[in-house]
Amino acid sequence: MLVPVLDKTEPEVILTVRSNSLKQHPGQVSFPGGRVEQDDRSAVSTALREAEEEIGLHAREVSPLGFLDRLDTVSDYRVLPVVGLVKSSFRWQADQHEVVEVFTVPLQVAIDRQRYQQQEVQRGGQTYVISSLEWQSHRIWGVTAAILLNLGARMHSSAEGAGTSMPHSP
Repeated sequence: MLVPVLDKTEPEVILTVRSNSLKQHPGQVSFPGGRVEQDDRSAVSTALREAEEEIGLHAREVSPLGFLDRLDTVSDYRVLPVVGLVKSSFRWQADQHEVVEVFTVPLQVAIDRQRYQQQEVQRGGQTYVISSLEWQSHRIWGVTAAILLNLGARMHSSAEGAGTSMPHSP
């Protein structure tokens, strides 16, 4: 999964709204991403391939910066977010089979923990706390919100000069 950040004076995170025709997570806000294919050499190559397929983002327009924490989801997916700095001149073109909308959120909004709401949900006899952020007409929640909060925690840690800073290599 790619966490694309537009390289602007005020950076913005690029997000997508998944097509309602998809079997997994239809209509949800997400980052470009998907399953590893046999020809993928690494998590970075998977993330870049998926971003090109979904929003037309070519690898030459992205500078991979590193990885965020791996997430194992309640729906049994393992996600390794790759943060990439995207040229500010990039203009997306959504693949309408997978993505119905592409939009941006200012990075400072996306990583601001104070803007998020928390809700407890039950699934399979377990209780989970799900974070969500309302941005314009979009609800950013679940794994997507968790990734943004992880990015914010890494950036905060880096800014304070304490602990491990984002990004890091595997």
